[in-house]
Amino acid sequence: MRNIKNLKDPTWIGRQTLLFIFCISVLGAGSEIQANLLGKRTRRDYNGNNINDGQLQNVTCDFHETKFSCNCKNSRQSMQLPHLIGYAYQVEVSNCNSLTVNANALEDTQGLRKIKFKDIDNLTLKKFALAFPRYASNTPLIVEFEKVNFELIDSHAINGNIEEISFIGGRIGVINPFGFTTLKDRAIILKMENVLVKKIEPQAFKKFAVEQMEITNCVFEQNVPSKAFYELEILNSLHIHNVKFREVHTRAFSFKMISKLIITNNYFEAVDGEWIEAYVRDNVIVRENYFGRTSVIAFKGIRVHRDYMSSESLELRLANNTIISPYEQPRALEFTEAFAVNIKQLRYENEFDCKDLDITQKPPKPRNQFFLSNIDNIFFYKMGFNTSHDANNYNQSFVVLGKIIEKDCQQRSYLLYKVLGIVGSVLLLLIIAISVWIYFVKKRRRRKLDVVIPEPRTYKETQIVYQIENAGLLKTDL
Repeated sequence: MRNIKNLKDPTWIGRQTLLFIFCISVLGAGSEIQANLLGKRTRRDYNGNNINDGQLQNVTCDFHETKFSCNCKNSRQSMQLPHLIGYAYQVEVSNCNSLTVNANALEDTQGLRKIKFKDIDNLTLKKFALAFPRYASNTPLIVEFEKVNFELIDSHAINGNIEEISFIGGRIGVINPFGFTTLKDRAIILKMENVLVKKIEPQAFKKFAVEQMEITNCVFEQNVPSKAFYELEILNSLHIHNVKFREVHTRAFSFKMISKLIITNNYFEAVDGEWIEAYVRDNVIVRENYFGRTSVIAFKGIRVHRDYMSSESLELRLANNTIISPYEQPRALEFTEAFAVNIKQLRYENEFDCKDLDITQKPPKPRNQFFLSNIDNIFFYKMGFNTSHDANNYNQSFVVLGKIIEKDCQQRSYLLYKVLGIVGSVLLLLIIAISVWIYFVKKRRRRKLDVVIPEPRTYKETQIVYQIENAGLLKTDL
């Protein structure tokens, strides 16, 4: 009866309704808090440090069949890649203005084979962002960056069981030390194509083995420091092609082993010391490069690997290269004696000084064995030289060393001999003339003395002669 009365009481009904609404609100808020906590769960990196995704908005990732597609849809808002969980063969992230990948973002995915970032204007890879330890994945991964501008590749950002890495287009702001570390016992390829590298730290690429490494059509905006590429093993070939460098410091490229080394069509503003250190097992090709301010030991760090057992010497081929010697008098390049060095059209952007010739030989020859052995394949800059009629000389500013010696240096040496001969003859004639003049002067003085000095007489004889002369007895009529 009481409950029936309460149902008829409008005040009681109102209170119960408000209580019901309050309970529903509390339950909804609790669910939202729980969802947020699950979305921002605490994770740890390899060092055991907590990782907080921060306040960045997660990219929406759709799953279809075996692929995660994470598309920022060109939003101007800064975003982050969420922590993906589940089985997926491929992850593709695209169309982002600003994206951050935190540590171990993909550690809970299974069956992953390929990761692709495409059309991202500002990408930050934090420590262990793309880290894949062996216990997490036995499948070697393919990682591609296409038209991606990196703000930062932090230390150990790319690490683990990775088989292929390629950078196609885009820009890299900074690569920190150990940005690329142990990838796989034997990865297939590391490729950089049409990439602008603003800054690279020492040991950015360190201690991994890859079958093939390609750096093509790239620009290194700042100097490449020592050990930027450190203790790498290239099991097949390293090809550096059409790359623009500023100053490359000594041992900037350091390789424990390279089967085949090919360096073509590159521009180096300056080369310091042994810019590349490599132990090779095949012939080396260095073709059509420009080396500014080049050290004489620039190529001396290229050596034969101990595994090369053939009795034939490996060949180091330098063809159509231009260098600038930093010294006033151009110096010869130095190479490891184990190589058979093959020089073809090596151009010095320096003038040759004939003082470096041994003029005791006829015709004069270079004192340095390197210049002497390649006298018909080394060219030097010649101011105002014009050889438009010579089809074999492609550049009007350079003249082959043999022709310089023949046309310039021999003429200078012959002229020197002539000048020395003329000067010697003049001096000899002058000495003879002075000697004759002194002889005649002395003789003339002696004659004058003979006339003036009388013959020796006694005083009495002299008086008699005077008397006779005064009396005129010495005069005759004849």
